[in-house]
Amino acid sequence: MAMKLTAGAMWINAMGIRRALARDDYLSTLSPDRRPVDPPARLRRSGRVVVTRPGGLPVVRYEPATRTPGVELMYLPGGGLVNPLVAEHWWIIERLARSTGAAITVVNYPLAPEHDAEETAAFVDAEYARLVRRAGSSRLLVAGDSAGGTVALGLASRAERRPDALVLFSPWLDLELGNPAIARRVRRDPSLRVPGLRAGAVAWARGRSLRNAALNPIRADLAGLPPTVIFQGGRDIFFDDAVSFAARAREAGSAVRLETAPDGFHVYVGAFWTPEARAAFALTGEIARNPSRILT
Repeated sequence: MAMKLTAGAMWINAMGIRRALARDDYLSTLSPDRRPVDPPARLRRSGRVVVTRPGGLPVVRYEPATRTPGVELMYLPGGGLVNPLVAEHWWIIERLARSTGAAITVVNYPLAPEHDAEETAAFVDAEYARLVRRAGSSRLLVAGDSAGGTVALGLASRAERRPDALVLFSPWLDLELGNPAIARRVRRDPSLRVPGLRAGAVAWARGRSLRNAALNPIRADLAGLPPTVIFQGGRDIFFDDAVSFAARAREAGSAVRLETAPDGFHVYVGAFWTPEARAAFALTGEIARNPSRILT
């Protein structure tokens, strides 16, 4: 299993993510014309795809042909708060659809540096409220990877109707990136680097402190979280924050389950062909059917 994950890490490294994030001027490398990748044609062959554009940003609803009635899932893609959805995100979304049977609403939220945290929250909250009205009595899950996990936790803390479960893939839990363990773990992380991430967080906060609990999940009151599962890899600089977050949340009385893959890289579930990713999607399917599975 470790060999397969290592191969996946090498593939991600070849994308050049690490080199870009290592630059202090990372934001200057971003194209002002960057846009989310459209849903692949194969999704339309396996179900119904509807794209709306509130505020000019695409919100994609995918209803698989094999949909299980009564399950809705909102997906918030990662990208360091500055980058839009990429083709590989659709791999994750497709596997979520297969494992949960849910109708999936993919929300492409406003990004920094053009937009800030308040704009992101307003957009995501409006789309969630719309989904709550559509869902009715259906089970409602919110999932996100990396910075999408940051946004998902913020949404859950504000929502009048809490999600029935949160599913977080390698979430970014401390925008300050202050954990001393990062310096040790960064040598094995094939994609993430602190300078670029921090630049994105500062731009997204737009003058607000990164210690602000409304922005930074690890600073938040963790009592009252929805049932939450975190999938985290050991070759990810976010790993130690995930361990700390899960422990603090459980101490606060919240049901949080941490699933780790020792050789997993950042958002390792994107390597869907690996046993570790398959196990993560299988567990997510069980949780979609019964959120109390998080406790077992």
